[in-house]
Amino acid sequence: MEQEFQKLANFRDLGGLKGADGKAVRKKRLLCSGELSKVTEDDIKTLKECYHLYNIVDLRTKNERNGAPDIEIPGTVYHALDFFQGEDDGQATGSAEQLQQMQSKEQVDRKMKQLYASFVVSTGARQKMYELLQLLLNTEKGSTLIHCFAGKDRTGISAAAILTVLGVSKDDIVADYLKTNQLRKKENEELLGQLRAAKVPESMLEAVHEALCVRREYLETSYEAAEQKYGSFERYILEGIGFGQEKWVQLRDMYLE
Repeated sequence: MEQEFQKLANFRDLGGLKGADGKAVRKKRLLCSGELSKVTEDDIKTLKECYHLYNIVDLRTKNERNGAPDIEIPGTVYHALDFFQGEDDGQATGSAEQLQQMQSKEQVDRKMKQLYASFVVSTGARQKMYELLQLLLNTEKGSTLIHCFAGKDRTGISAAAILTVLGVSKDDIVADYLKTNQLRKKENEELLGQLRAAKVPESMLEAVHEALCVRREYLETSYEAAEQKYGSFERYILEGIGFGQEKWVQLRDMYLE
């Protein structure tokens, strides 16, 4: 059973998912969450003592990191891997600012699908994904916590790539991805309450609520883009990200049991 956190949203341990050769993903090795800008001393204690936290991988943009920096956790190594460094300002990134600017459900759907396709076609995103996978190969013990703002989009596609390498089925990957809608329920309601208090239009509230949730079709957009460009999601990892087959074997040896 996963530990409770006071100020760390959308936390989950990917351990226990069924991977290749009938083995399971090791527990307390691969963690996902929202940003660490508000974690409490008790949260930090839990991460260090229960999960043996070693790496923190922050997928947010420079502006996001400057606006809400992660609280420093002694004894950990911090890595900033901005998927969209140097990209156009209009690029969908899944940031808090962009999510709160959504005006309609149609705009949300369009932006989200643009974002999930960009994970596959963007050179910058593929390079950072390679760096993330390589980082995992270089981490012999302890856990790695991967996060963005909400822990759902950039973190979601990262988890999908990692779990694919580990041999987890697509259905199980999607099921884990969809957990966000329950794990962020409290935080989403708080944010919507703030917007409601600010008298934003109801249509915008509906749009922001939609933007804060995940849908299977968003992740499917990444799979479809990978199939169109590379033939499959696996080939996207092998060729697009450049994470070769021998490294798949190494990662499985390290993260499956």
